[in-house]
Amino acid sequence: MKPTAIVTGATGGIGRVIVAELTQAGYAVLALGTNADGLADLARRTGCRSRTLDIRDALAVMAALADETADVLIHCAGILGPQIPLHETPGDVAEALVAINILGTVNLLRAVVPAMKAADAGTIVLLGSICGTVPGTGPALYSATKAAMHAMSANLRVDLRDSHIRVTEILLGRVQTGIHDQLGTEDEFYDGYECLTPANVAATILHVLSSPAFVDLSTIEMLPTRQVVGGALFSKG
Repeated sequence: MKPTAIVTGATGGIGRVIVAELTQAGYAVLALGTNADGLADLARRTGCRSRTLDIRDALAVMAALADETADVLIHCAGILGPQIPLHETPGDVAEALVAINILGTVNLLRAVVPAMKAADAGTIVLLGSICGTVPGTGPALYSATKAAMHAMSANLRVDLRDSHIRVTEILLGRVQTGIHDQLGTEDEFYDGYECLTPANVAATILHVLSSPAFVDLSTIEMLPTRQVVGGALFSKG
């Protein structure tokens, strides 16, 4: 019987590649997303199952996944938002970022983890960001939501410490996915820079999944060689 993997954000740049790679590797994949046409095309190309789902809706998530027993959850869904200071973030943008990036994650875990606990097995992979661990000049509220994911990932490992469920957070640097068009500066963001590709991320996830069941690669920082975390910013007085 094939192991089952649930992939959120399945029609995004990273999600599409992960679905394809997992089906190729022998997983029965359930692809989740809000783009119905994109999901239908993905199902035709890969043979995955697909389901349109807004992860902000807690009741809908529970209903959609009530009969699913996942061996793997790959959580790719998320939004970036505009590159503006925290104190200038419009209310509707703030609500969307928190609802999708934070509450959506909680909704998924609430729906998926109990079956994993009953089976005493499973792997959860959360795609985070280096923006969640250091301050930067990017979208400030996005960074805050990724900081929340970083904390949730660590606490989830504590909550599941008496089980054989693995939790991996991948802190991503610059990946050329197209999500950065939300900044309005996509060409500027990519041009002239070496960027990770969705295929690089998928290969790392497959490595996580192929590790022995007692090995938990709990936190992975994944960046282009020429990108580093940290540094200092100065303002002239």
